Amino acid sequence: MDSEILYLFSKYINNQCNERELNAVIELLKAGKYEQELDFVLTNEVEKKMQPDLFFSDDPEDVALLQKIQNTITEKAGNKKSRLQIDYKKYAIAAMLLIASGLTFYLYPYKKSQTTKSAEVYTKDIAPGSNKAYLTLANGKRIALTDADDGALAFEQNVEITKTNDGQLIYQAKENNTQKLTNTQYNKIEIPKGGQYQLRLPDGTKVWLNAATTLKYPVSFSSAKERRVELNGEAYFEVTHNKNVPFRVVTGKQVIEVLGTHFNVNSYTDEPTIETTLLEGSVKVSSTQKSNNLPSAIIKPGEQASFSGHKINISPIDIDEVMAWKNGDFIFKNKDFKTTMRSIARWYDVDIVYEDNIPIDMQPGGWVSRKNNISAVLEMIESTGKVHFKIEGRRIIVKK
Repeated sequence: MDSEILYLFSKYINNQCNERELNAVIELLKAGKYEQELDFVLTNEVEKKMQPDLFFSDDPEDVALLQKIQNTITEKAGNKKSRLQIDYKKYAIAAMLLIASGLTFYLYPYKKSQTTKSAEVYTKDIAPGSNKAYLTLANGKRIALTDADDGALAFEQNVEITKTNDGQLIYQAKENNTQKLTNTQYNKIEIPKGGQYQLRLPDGTKVWLNAATTLKYPVSFSSAKERRVELNGEAYFEVTHNKNVPFRVVTGKQVIEVLGTHFNVNSYTDEPTIETTLLEGSVKVSSTQKSNNLPSAIIKPGEQASFSGHKINISPIDIDEVMAWKNGDFIFKNKDFKTTMRSIARWYDVDIVYEDNIPIDMQPGGWVSRKNNISAVLEMIESTGKVHFKIEGRRIIVKK
């Protein structure tokens, strides 16, 4: 089966398709192609999550539910709805039933005989990460945002710092305040393993922070000649445009300069390269070490700059895979095994222990929601037949 088509159908079922992807799904259904892939996605998930009798029930409540689902199809597909009928009507209904039920599931190529795990392997499953962060103020006070009450947390340099109930930290400049700024003060937000958080800086720039990430930034940009932040870990930035005050992200030996754009930076110290991926606008990547004599590089949307400290490589990239973490997913289409396991370790706050002779050159492939317990992710990788896992406390044992 075609893994790309499986992924596209899974996005459709989860109501995550953009307009281009939705049109692609409709054309595939209209042409009657990839029935095996669509049947795999829907049949597998209906078997796991739903009661099959519902689809063939004469119960008035069930019939009313199916009619409601069909109405939802009409609303979401508009005039294209008729194309979704014919032989695929039952699949569209099943898909919308899963969506309407608010169910998140995982999808991967596998043999059914491989999905039954022994009780002893996953007796103590591990829950996914959540909104967790620590904020250090300019005066040194450290606040656990998970435990802090929603609302105003502090007021520094004419800026009010507020925590919302949906995992965001917002900096709001107060223009009418008469306090004079005498020096630049910095805050630091730390995301532990098993955590994530969102941040809105006083210039309006939005930042999504992944697990095991630290960001240091000025409390105010009001009198700054540049908007300079320091990143260790992974973050996605939507930078507010200001041609007079460039935005710079410093990550170890690299600096990224933008005026206003959307981009992702992966700068974990345990990864071999710093990866800057551009979604919109343009960015310039350069070395902070002048002795390297490295030329700067300009990347375009859909490209990634990989910086090793000695050279910068520019290449086209799969945006969906890079942005999966922000969208609540894991996608392992092009990642090697150990890179995959490091990202899993950060999100679930676990240690990975390898037994001898593990085929580390394998690429797991597949997609799975980050909302699942760790067993779902491990089962997906085990479907390759090349490795097996055992959970011992917060250790994941990797073996053949």
